[in-house]
Amino acid sequence: LDPAAIGVVAAAGALLATLVVPAWGHLADVIVGRARAFRIGLVIASGSAIGLLLNLPILVVAALLATFTVFATLFIGLTDALAIADLPAPERQYGALRAHASLTFTVGIVVVGFVYSWAGYGAAPVVFLIWAATLLFLVGRIPDRSRDVRYRMVAAGAGAARGARLGSVGRAFEVQPRLWLVLAVFAFAFAGLQGSLTFIGIRIVELGGQPSDVAFSFGVAAVAEIPGLVAAGWLGRRFELRWTLVASLILYGLAIATWGILPSAVAINATRAVTGVCNGSLMASRVLIVPRLLPQSLLATGQVMFQAATIGLGAVIGSVIGGVAYSALGPTAFFASAGAVAIIGAVG
Repeated sequence: LDPAAIGVVAAAGALLATLVVPAWGHLADVIVGRARAFRIGLVIASGSAIGLLLNLPILVVAALLATFTVFATLFIGLTDALAIADLPAPERQYGALRAHASLTFTVGIVVVGFVYSWAGYGAAPVVFLIWAATLLFLVGRIPDRSRDVRYRMVAAGAGAARGARLGSVGRAFEVQPRLWLVLAVFAFAFAGLQGSLTFIGIRIVELGGQPSDVAFSFGVAAVAEIPGLVAAGWLGRRFELRWTLVASLILYGLAIATWGILPSAVAINATRAVTGVCNGSLMASRVLIVPRLLPQSLLATGQVMFQAATIGLGAVIGSVIGGVAYSALGPTAFFASAGAVAIIGAVG
């Protein structure tokens, strides 16, 4: 598929995520509990992965990829909610805990990059199914206070009239009326970030890179997230989370703007260390903002709403407009524009 079509497929998945993920937050906080909601999503995502192993028409493949994207978005928000709920001092401890995920992602993405270079991208569903089976077991062993029906009843009653109509999502807006404004700013800023990440792999391949080079790019960014994650809590306490977010978005945007003019995959991957640090501090700050805005009983709803706004709605905007812009304007103008959007989001 050409870049515009890839953008449409990515946007379809992100749009589905924007609609489905908040409802899954209600499922997690009010109906079945966070860990159980995670496992249900894992089973559905595994069904999509199995479908990708079959010889199906391209439109069906696109639909399966879009469905898979929904639950990739969901998993991040639910795991953050599980972590935040049980940490005694989240603003001090979350970054160090989340750094373990970045470290294991670094190892995993580099390994599978070499696997795909050897076996082709068709091996991707098999890789996911192996990890899905492992996760299905492990998530069942995670402490989860929302397993308790009495805890979920607090979330069920944490709102008024609007909450009665829209479930825990409505209750979140009832508790925090300006939440929509925060989500809108995040969605705009992440349109630039997510749009650039959708097409950075294409840019590396255009410059002569292999699948292993693309994997290495994301591996470098992931390992660089670790200092950003660890530092975010301290920076948030020292300078406020607001200014940590602003600085991270500006630096990230400046790095993205160089991707269209750098001459090689190696040069691009060198900048990924900067974007990794920025992304780490953005992730931690975004997660730590939620318990400042919403009560403990609505943590899963809040976390998945932020996921829906950033890697959901933000990705829709960035992928659709980005696919057209990349095809029509070329990589230089596209990445410069994506970086500018992230910087404007920082101002917002």
